[in-house]
Amino acid sequence: MVNANRLRELAKIALDGFARLQVTYGYHHDTMGLRAIAQRIDDYLTMAWAPVVDLHLAIESWSLNRTKSDIKGVLNGHIESILELERIAIEARGVEEVDWCFSFLLDTMDETTHKLMQRLPGVFFDKPQPGGPINICEVFDSLAVGTTPVPPLLIPPGRQIQSLCTLGRKLRDIVEEQGTESQEETLKSLESLREIPASLRGLNYPMKRQLWRLLDLRDGGGLGFTIELFFLTLRQLELSSTSSSPELKKVFYVDTFEIITSHWKNSKNSVGTQRVLLDLLCDLVIGNRGAFSNFSFPPYIVRMLLQLVGKMVEQHELEGFHQHIGDIIQELEEVNFRNPVDNDLREKPLNVIDPQRPRCHGPST
Repeated sequence: MVNANRLRELAKIALDGFARLQVTYGYHHDTMGLRAIAQRIDDYLTMAWAPVVDLHLAIESWSLNRTKSDIKGVLNGHIESILELERIAIEARGVEEVDWCFSFLLDTMDETTHKLMQRLPGVFFDKPQPGGPINICEVFDSLAVGTTPVPPLLIPPGRQIQSLCTLGRKLRDIVEEQGTESQEETLKSLESLREIPASLRGLNYPMKRQLWRLLDLRDGGGLGFTIELFFLTLRQLELSSTSSSPELKKVFYVDTFEIITSHWKNSKNSVGTQRVLLDLLCDLVIGNRGAFSNFSFPPYIVRMLLQLVGKMVEQHELEGFHQHIGDIIQELEEVNFRNPVDNDLREKPLNVIDPQRPRCHGPST
């Protein structure tokens, strides 16, 4: 169902939204330019989190019965963080225009699949809604613990960045004693940061990953997207108590994966599809890297994924690696062994992506 002409066209429209930002920011209209735009949006989000966390820690250290004078004094001591949020808000203008493209695509995807994705275990289907920035926790609520959003386009970058930066403007009002009637609401929004797990404030380049998924939907028929849905659902099924025998589950999982990937050759030359699958592999290897990290998937499914990726990049290995493949090789080779990482699994992706590389082993764990 995902491999539909209408969804491919809407993925193209969403990519055109990125392209308009390329013109605004002066990047070339090509894949490299799209990567630069996605990186820039990710950087804005990362930069905005730092001063918000600084302000949150400063305010949280005070008791709930603090006076207005106390609060103003604390904020004056962290005025640089407020100024940084104001600067980012100005620089990031236009990013929110990408959000409506995502929302439109998700609406159509919901219609095309007859809302079947909403019925998949472990998949939380949430669409960015139009409108201005709102409370931080409401904007980031789709990343709540225990649920994982449908992989593509679920992070509305404009709303997330502006929700963080709007907080800076409201705190400025408190410092300048303007709009004091909303002071408590602003402080509650800042204090609500504790409800967002630290690991979800630093997701690994969410906009870059969404860019690859758009390219996968446009050029690869959504193969990477569908495999991500499979892994999300598989994780939830493994976590749920079930009376099914391991043998029956294996037949179910293997047959499903084989059906999903039966036409993989049609997606072989899609850069987006390749990168979606390579990122999935990296998540399996490196702890806390992304939505698929920190879980042991059935080894036979991991082997099938490795075999598929090997076939997907085989010709590209012979022709010379493209940058999106080289980036993954570099990340796997340079991963810090002191971080949570499956050293055995780390070698397997490297061996299928680059069979000619000399084998190397990190320190034992």
